[in-house]
Amino acid sequence: MTEPSNRRTRRGWAVYMLVLVALGAGTVAALALYQNISLRKREALQTAFTITNLDETVEDPAEWGKNFPRQFDSYQRTVDVERTRHGGSEAFQRLDENPRLRTIFDGYAFAIDYREERGHAYMLADQRETERVTQRKQPGACLHCHASVVNAYRAVGVAAGAPGSVSEPLLSASGRAQLFKGFEELCAKPYEEATQHVEHPVSCIDCHDPKTLALRVTRPGFMEGVAVLAASDDPVPHLPSIERWRAGDRSRPYDPNRDASRQEMRSMACGQCHVEYYFKGEGKRLTYPWHKGLKVEQIEAYYDEVGFSDWTHAQSGAKVLKAQHPEFETWSQGIHARSGVSCADCHMPYVREGAIKVSSHHVRSPLLNV
Repeated sequence: MTEPSNRRTRRGWAVYMLVLVALGAGTVAALALYQNISLRKREALQTAFTITNLDETVEDPAEWGKNFPRQFDSYQRTVDVERTRHGGSEAFQRLDENPRLRTIFDGYAFAIDYREERGHAYMLADQRETERVTQRKQPGACLHCHASVVNAYRAVGVAAGAPGSVSEPLLSASGRAQLFKGFEELCAKPYEEATQHVEHPVSCIDCHDPKTLALRVTRPGFMEGVAVLAASDDPVPHLPSIERWRAGDRSRPYDPNRDASRQEMRSMACGQCHVEYYFKGEGKRLTYPWHKGLKVEQIEAYYDEVGFSDWTHAQSGAKVLKAQHPEFETWSQGIHARSGVSCADCHMPYVREGAIKVSSHHVRSPLLNV
């Protein structure tokens, strides 16, 4: 065999070996990629763990966190303090930043203490410590939006004669009777007495069914408020379930837990507390003034009709109203509601943890996530 022929043979074998090596490397890479994808798919299926049995009596968020560690981890981060253009979660004293507020609120508890609210983790502690509560008598109705009150309402309701036991489903006939009876009882109690019935700030059970994890509304004030809103003639195109209910036979009151879509519930769960309200009558029943609609002039017209004012100004003698925290009403008038964007879409955005997509429970300004 000649020398050129040998060189061609060697080159042929070299090319053959290189092709084999490339094919082998490609096969290994493809198998590794397939294995990685398979692992990611299996990981994505493990969205929760079954470490503890959750039922209607489990209020402690740490217990829920055993089964849902990712959500609980972000929930715990609501202790973070960060100031933003529109307030954020730093508890600065607004009365010092804007001393005119002392004159504006003269005669009202907000002239004593008016701090920027902190995150959900502090909602109960901050309410217990504010001078608006320690220096002025307040009703137990205040707890409706500052504590995990579902179990407290139900336990107090049963003690006051409501049927059934607290282990029954919340949305059963007995569960609802317990909830509303306890709500009525605790609203009327002095704050210092009522607050002894609660232990945690807002918890998982306040927004989720412990068995199905579906979003739900648990606040009696919202249930009653949205029912009277539905019964009004105010157009609410951003809440299509109400429009559908209005077009039906109306044989039953509107019930968000029965009638609302999941996307609507992603705003209604927040609207349970982020609303304007007042304490009605001697029983201080927490009431949402939505009888004529959600717009400010409609709420004012309702207050004029029932003769309500928050306080009488110490200097002018005028009867005055103070909007509390009407985020749900404000959202309802805006482009986000008209576009079908819920509160949770921005304030509890979806995040990736490995292959898993979960809602962040670190509720805060959306601009901090940009």
